[in-house]
Amino acid sequence: MSIKLSFLILSSCSVMFASSVVLAQCNNTRADAEIARGTVFLDANQNLLKEPVEFGVAGVVVSNGCNTVLTDSAGDYQISLAPTEILFISKPADYSIPVDENNIPQFFYRHYPNGTPNEITGTSVEWLWPVIEPTGILPDSIDFPLFPSTMANENFLAHGFADTQAQYGTGQDMVREELVNPLIGNPYGAKFGLTVGDVVFDNLGLYERHKAMMGLMDIPQWYLPGNHDMNFESPNGYFANETYKKHFGPTYYSFDYGNVHFVMLNNVEYAGEGKDFGRSEYRGYINPIQLQWLQSDLNHIPPEKLLVIASHIPLIAEADDGISEPTAGPNTENFSELLQILEPFEHIYGLAGHDTSNSFKVEVNHNHGWTGSPWIAHTLAEVRGSGWVRGPKDLRGVRDAMMEDGNPNGFYVLKFNNTKLTPEFIPFPSGPDGTNRMRIMLDPIIDQAEGSSIHRGSLSDDTKIVVNLFDGGVRDMVWASLDGAADQLMTYTVRTDPFIELLFEEFLNSDDAYPTPDRSSHIWELPLPAGLNIGLHHIVVSSTDEFGQTQQGTFSFEITND
Repeated sequence: MSIKLSFLILSSCSVMFASSVVLAQCNNTRADAEIARGTVFLDANQNLLKEPVEFGVAGVVVSNGCNTVLTDSAGDYQISLAPTEILFISKPADYSIPVDENNIPQFFYRHYPNGTPNEITGTSVEWLWPVIEPTGILPDSIDFPLFPSTMANENFLAHGFADTQAQYGTGQDMVREELVNPLIGNPYGAKFGLTVGDVVFDNLGLYERHKAMMGLMDIPQWYLPGNHDMNFESPNGYFANETYKKHFGPTYYSFDYGNVHFVMLNNVEYAGEGKDFGRSEYRGYINPIQLQWLQSDLNHIPPEKLLVIASHIPLIAEADDGISEPTAGPNTENFSELLQILEPFEHIYGLAGHDTSNSFKVEVNHNHGWTGSPWIAHTLAEVRGSGWVRGPKDLRGVRDAMMEDGNPNGFYVLKFNNTKLTPEFIPFPSGPDGTNRMRIMLDPIIDQAEGSSIHRGSLSDDTKIVVNLFDGGVRDMVWASLDGAADQLMTYTVRTDPFIELLFEEFLNSDDAYPTPDRSSHIWELPLPAGLNIGLHHIVVSSTDEFGQTQQGTFSFEITND
């Protein structure tokens, strides 16, 4: 039975009172902090009410966003909580939690006695989007129900979504057509979905519709905010996500599933309205309070578990073929501080979005100051690709939002096997088979025999086979076979995709323009042999990625004497 919760269980009525707004700091030092109490309990009948026959759950992590405590043998806890803070639990692996009507997990209580303030550090704020309404005085007891679960298997699937990011209703139409429709009915058997930020594109009024659409997948949906989910009218970073918090809860938190501890980080730091960090109004940065929370949270986690560190802005994004100039994407400025906290853990995987130009899979190792077992920091290809206004429309009216690295837009099936994560990229348009995960081209393209010819004509002496292995990386292996000959190992290179180069030129200055091509982190090359005979030729490309997944693609071309 699926129970949907629209509010947290409180044992006392809410009464409004006045209090001053104190800017962010660890709440145990705040003068206006109170002691929050309650019980985490096994809601056996799933009616969302703690009854005398229902027992508390011991050892559950409860947090105020800075510190953490464990529930005692009776499931009880107490922790300091100040106004404008959010109290939340970390879902244990052996339990499920209620979700609301849009399948958003309900594991938190917003403590906003007077609601989101309109006066902040002497600045009057006129909020452009709805923010948090008054919650009244701190309840006598804030209780969190847990449901019995049989879903804590070490092997499971989840969905990974980066940057759905619609700005207008038509963009959301495309999210529904591309992403939601193929996943209604849960054809992959995913246990939940993760969205790593940029839920919308600055238009926070689209949250309600977005939640309803994603809820159609009928699995829990865990969210993070991105740089396009902020209240830009906020005078500081602390209140930059008030509308997001109204709809989704805390901006950072954790939960367990199987043998995996998911850490959802908010690494988008906003400078405040009219301010910047010298380059931009925001930066990739994990603030000190959040780092303190993370350290406290991880103190309760066995080091042999898999840590999945999810963030919007990549922790680190770079690609180097050892020959050409390396390329890089956005990074988190204090990544080294995060590494210090993660040091005890043996198994780590990073998930991020944000970068419309490239997907990256960076091996974090000694080159980054990491002394443990290498792990992957993965910048996901985006659901919205280069944007819902890029590229020509298909028959549905959905644009070809190809990324600047030539990667199609799409989503991920995240395959968990104990402490191992294998990500599988599913390009749009998609179905349960998720085919077409590579593109094969010739560069330079064949000189056309006729104006209407396609891959038919004469070859240049320096023609190469070029393969874009979508969402690939330097540790993948790619081979090509020409006309049935033995496979030859292709060479990894950092360069632009010739296919997106052609599209960019073809649609330049049109309403269907593609983005300017950017160098890709997942391209392989192999020169064609000289003196190929006139006639048809075919290429078979095979690949094995660093996780052991294999792909195969085919391509043919025709040489004439024209």
